Amino acid sequence: METVLNFAGGMKFNKHIPAKRVKMRTPDSIWNSYYKLCVERKPWDKTISHYFSMKKLGRPWLTIDQYFSNGVFCLNFPKYTDWRGEKIIVDKVIKYENLIPELGPVFEHLGIPFDGDLKANAKGDYRKDRRQYQEVLDRKQQEIIGQVFKREIDWHGYSF
Repeated sequence: METVLNFAGGMKFNKHIPAKRVKMRTPDSIWNSYYKLCVERKPWDKTISHYFSMKKLGRPWLTIDQYFSNGVFCLNFPKYTDWRGEKIIVDKVIKYENLIPELGPVFEHLGIPFDGDLKANAKGDYRKDRRQYQEVLDRKQQEIIGQVFKREIDWHGYSF
């Protein structure tokens, strides 16, 4: 059986490639028969996590105010929506905060054994400050996140 890589004419796929690019690079028969899954995270928590990962990965001097003034946020909706960002094109978007309970039915549907434990914590050491996002973000930062992530908040029913 040919692989997706062969169907894509040698184009590379990475772990964060948007679904719309995968769809564009694969035949309809594969796109329509594969189960497509994405994980989304509560925007306030995701933003704090992204800030700490940027500090860990080369910007130890970065303050949270500098992070917000840069205006570079970790938007995931372009990863699982169409080109306009108006329609979800994957089969399932799982909420990170409900990862284990939501993965169970997906794995069952796909016939993959799952004991309820992923046995992984790939980025757990990025963040030394373990306070909840509600304790870290000031009112202005909360409002910025509310504006930047409005679609995700609306689509997935998130609240602060």
